[in-house]
Amino acid sequence: MGKPLTVQSIANQSGVSKPTIYRYYNSPEEIERDAFMSEIAADRAVSIFNSVSQTVSEETDVRRRVHLLARTMPQMINANSAFLRSLMVQHYRRPDERPEWFSSLVQQLINNVLEPVRPQLTVQDYRHLCTLLAAHLMADGYLIIEDRAKNFGVTAGETTRIAVDLLLDRYLGTTSMRGTSPRYPAAG
Repeated sequence: MGKPLTVQSIANQSGVSKPTIYRYYNSPEEIERDAFMSEIAADRAVSIFNSVSQTVSEETDVRRRVHLLARTMPQMINANSAFLRSLMVQHYRRPDERPEWFSSLVQQLINNVLEPVRPQLTVQDYRHLCTLLAAHLMADGYLIIEDRAKNFGVTAGETTRIAVDLLLDRYLGTTSMRGTSPRYPAAG
């Protein structure tokens, strides 16, 4: 059996003072609960992102992959709304408490979607395209677009479709698919 969990032992192991720990937590049990919840959140987020990534990777055409990811986003948000929204709040309102794994998951998903065109682009263009698509295709970006679209009386799905087409045309060149890009469902 291990030693009991104390604030002093946590302070010693983490290299911070007891007063610093008490600034954020009232007890060792609260620290343990927070660590446990953080681990559960990471597992759930990985599961969600892996599911989406697997669906997208089955498509070979990059434009279709990106559009599939964009069409999947409202469904993912609806199925995991409370969890994703709380994750976004933690990620953006408390930058000092951002989960380390979140940015890595976003980057992995976008890299997976764009992998087939990576050799065609300069490193800088690839990074710009990843950044811009992540802003439109990840849950946080979609929620912002959804909010703005409501303000202007349009749908977030259609706004995202147009933005994705413009970005892909800019970085990959225009294609005949542009006029036939699939319509996206509303988040509902």
